[in-house]
Amino acid sequence: MTAASTIDELVDDLYLQRGRAWQAALVTAQNFLETIADEILDNVDRDRLNAGTARIKDPARAADKLRRKIAEGRIAPPTDVDDVVDALGDLIGIKVLCKSPRDLHAFVDALEAACHDPDCSVRFAREPMDYVEFPKPNGYRAYHAILLVRVATHQGDLDVKVEVQVKTRLQDAWGELTHEDMYKPGEPLKASKKHVDRARQMAELLLQVDLMADELAAQLDSQTAVSNDPVAEPTLVPKDPEIISARVTRTGPRYALAVGPDGRRGLIPARSVKAVIGVKDRIAVDDYLEVGDEVRVVVEDSEDALYYHLSSQPPSRRSRRRRRRAEQDA
Repeated sequence: MTAASTIDELVDDLYLQRGRAWQAALVTAQNFLETIADEILDNVDRDRLNAGTARIKDPARAADKLRRKIAEGRIAPPTDVDDVVDALGDLIGIKVLCKSPRDLHAFVDALEAACHDPDCSVRFAREPMDYVEFPKPNGYRAYHAILLVRVATHQGDLDVKVEVQVKTRLQDAWGELTHEDMYKPGEPLKASKKHVDRARQMAELLLQVDLMADELAAQLDSQTAVSNDPVAEPTLVPKDPEIISARVTRTGPRYALAVGPDGRRGLIPARSVKAVIGVKDRIAVDDYLEVGDEVRVVVEDSEDALYYHLSSQPPSRRSRRRRRRAEQDA
């Protein structure tokens, strides 16, 4: 029996023995990461953090990587399935895509706090690698962590390693733009100095775009922020208000967008909804406004935004039902 066939058999045995446990660990790890994201965003634009990209490495690719590590002298030939697991830390992987660098940093801080908490069932297998703070020479940026997820099996509890990569969307796009996978060890292309320099330049340009997006997001936050001060009452209605009818085109926790009769789109902030419904506690705008609602609004055309402040109560359930029936009959 050749060494190659021995490795293939070991990998096949490993997948057969632990595939079910890996699937359970993958689901547990994704739920863990999504819970962290929920706590960070607190019902605000959930799309800013997404842990939906996940995979279990193809067995043939796992065997190829194992052989490559042996050929390069990085590991000794494995003799059992545990040796294979020890040699490969990325058999199970999850990618967390973040809308901006500030979302990435917030997620990383929360992940580290959770995994260092003695009461947390998920912990780090080893200290994470922060390629965001310390990029690779070619410009690669991401935060890498390997989680240990405990799974119950018929043979007892099993600690499963799950690799997590946290990136901004532009950091992830960089890999596609530079064809990074083609230049990894064992892949067909060898990176020249020109390729590395150009890839690093592209990474720096995308970093600047990421930072600019952060500034824009911070500006949006300041314009749609909801005060938690129960005493503060914002002045919503300007002098000589213009009242128009507008149709809601988008809703979210902190604001809605609506289009007026002249085609201009205005921002309905949470504070405006709070004022008309008469509450002082924090609210989610999409609990009160739906896409398609027709609302009467006061127009405030300020230097920083076009605001539409509600001048009356949001539509009732009854009026929404009438609207839906009319749409169906049309």
